[in-house]
Amino acid sequence: MLLPASYAKYVYKKGTGRKLNLKDPKDYNEKVQWLKVYSDTSLWTDLADKYKVREYIEKCGLKEILVNLYGVWERAEDINFNNLPDKFVLKTNHGHGRNLFVSNKDQLNIEETRKKFNIWVKEKYGLVSFEPHNWNIPRRIIAEEYLEDESINKISSSIVDYKIQCINGEPEYITIMFDRPDIKACAFDMDWNSLRDHAAGNLANDYSGLLPHKPKRLDEMIKVCRILSKPFAQVRVDLYEVDGKVYFGELTFTPGGGLGYFTPEYFLKVGEKMDLSKVKRRKNPFII
Repeated sequence: MLLPASYAKYVYKKGTGRKLNLKDPKDYNEKVQWLKVYSDTSLWTDLADKYKVREYIEKCGLKEILVNLYGVWERAEDINFNNLPDKFVLKTNHGHGRNLFVSNKDQLNIEETRKKFNIWVKEKYGLVSFEPHNWNIPRRIIAEEYLEDESINKISSSIVDYKIQCINGEPEYITIMFDRPDIKACAFDMDWNSLRDHAAGNLANDYSGLLPHKPKRLDEMIKVCRILSKPFAQVRVDLYEVDGKVYFGELTFTPGGGLGYFTPEYFLKVGEKMDLSKVKRRKNPFII
């Protein structure tokens, strides 16, 4: 049993150097911690599940933005690699960074891959960072379509992630990540104005000569975000644009564990827009 308030205060203090105010939260980070402690996060668990969230996308009438699903397994031993295409993405349905991009199946070390994924599906991801909704996701391994975009090869070794933070069902800003695995990042408001002056960490770096172009389907992305984020005080909707088509990535309820990459002043501005008054409260004061 874990009483969440005390641990949330520890995580927040460690991440920001400031004392967490759960009685009257003000900025974005404080309010995310409040949501983790006091709100019913059961739906977070369902929708942070990279496999189960597909049901939600379909119920929202957005089946066309889902990437192709090749298979789902509980154990790495059950994966039949012969049935997978030459290129695919293998990942767990929980957590961050638990994925493998396979561009040539013939070069894949299958034995090492099985070992790696069996370790990942057993871990208690989110325990240290206090992301309780991730603890209860039934662990699975999924194989999905490998997305490629040759039009951005000059600026990025990977497709571009458009991570759109939504507040009360309305897109607020876009964090863009590209050129993985090293990862370059930048941020814009919804009118495509740079937020570099409000950024911290990796977001504050100057990539002015490498910045990805404004997505051609930004208006569609905004519509998708409004539909998917409508039930929540806040959620980040991760999307891709490949060959003029929008694809769904994932829903993230605690970006950076609930901390992040902007200045305290900007987080306060975003937090002021978050309405917690209608949030469904947690019945059980303990998190197991």
